[in-house]
Amino acid sequence: MRTPNQPGNRTPHRALCRRRSARRATALLVCIFVMSITTLIVVSMLDTQTLQMKALRHTQEYERSLYLAGAAVHHALAQLEDGPDLPPPFGIGPIEFPAGSGNTYSAQVVEDGDDLVITGTGTSGSVTRYLQVTVAQ
Repeated sequence: MRTPNQPGNRTPHRALCRRRSARRATALLVCIFVMSITTLIVVSMLDTQTLQMKALRHTQEYERSLYLAGAAVHHALAQLEDGPDLPPPFGIGPIEFPAGSGNTYSAQVVEDGDDLVITGTGTSGSVTRYLQVTVAQ
């Protein structure tokens, strides 16, 4: 009986090599498919995280600008309490708060009949919000 390595019996050896090649090719295709799916999942997750970070940054700017508008109104009210002889209309700012941040607030005080209308403006990043308060005299 001859073994596969003997010169007269080459046909089983070739068939064995072909089966191994077919298995290797199949394994390679499966690996490429798995790597492609993994890459798509990772890219999708990164895209989602980037979008969530942008939304969070916008939400922070939106809220910060509201607080800055409130600070503008409080600043104007403090000015009115400190100097009741300060005649409206007058304005405050723009004032950068905190210094060096790029966030600003300003206020405008105008008379509307017997009332004072204080309009505070807060700007943070690309978001500007307004807060209007009416004070009875």
